[in-house]
Amino acid sequence: MKDRLKEITDLTINELLEEEVILPSEYFECFDKHAKLCEVDLEDEEFEKEVDELLLKEIGTINDYVKSATKSIDSAATLTLDAQKAIEENNSDALKKLYSQIRDLQIELQDITENIYKDYLTSAYNKKWLYHKYLAENSKIKEDAIIILIDVTDFEYIKKTYNKLISNNLLIFIFEFINKEFKKEDIDFEICRYLTNKFIISVKNNNFNSVTNLIKNTSSVLFGTTLKSNSGVMIKPNYKYSTLSIKKDDSFHEILNSLIKKLEA
Repeated sequence: MKDRLKEITDLTINELLEEEVILPSEYFECFDKHAKLCEVDLEDEEFEKEVDELLLKEIGTINDYVKSATKSIDSAATLTLDAQKAIEENNSDALKKLYSQIRDLQIELQDITENIYKDYLTSAYNKKWLYHKYLAENSKIKEDAIIILIDVTDFEYIKKTYNKLISNNLLIFIFEFINKEFKKEDIDFEICRYLTNKFIISVKNNNFNSVTNLIKNTSSVLFGTTLKSNSGVMIKPNYKYSTLSIKKDDSFHEILNSLIKKLEA
């Protein structure tokens, strides 16, 4: 159910993206339309029950995160006091022990962060990361970069023709392939799964033509690959892409709108 709600939300956001102002009534109307297209009846009692169960599960997950974060904060506070005392007493043995505990705490905090900001399917960053970490509070770009929008166009067709497992595996394969190819070039980049079948790649401090050639070559190599599912389905992994050079303080949504128009041109 969570996946279906996320899919409907992504479709709604994608359609309303060009609007400067989105009224609640417009959002609900658009959400309702895509829910019907996905064959989801928002007024169905069974659907409402599933949503309630999903919300309870989500609340439970949030509570777990809060407990973990609170425990880590309490540990950090205790370690800080212990470190201050060890420094005042010039106790090197105690400082060595505290250093080990700080490393363990750092790993715990990293795990919490990854659970919040990583996409559950591909392990790319998710939209929470994009809006909370990558962008400024006003959805403006924090620093100059090159942005690439990846659109896995066959995703919906494969999901409807075969099954969701195959379409999900296609997304995972494409993400891992692009990630590997970009790492080979030793460039500073980050990948975010922005919508169900769309990724955003941000590249720092690089030449626009070099990055454009890299994503073009990656696409060509990928298309020359053939994937075969356990059920014998043969797929040519493919995607469309568009690229823009952006500046600090540019509007992210205007950038995304331009990238989508370039895809559709």
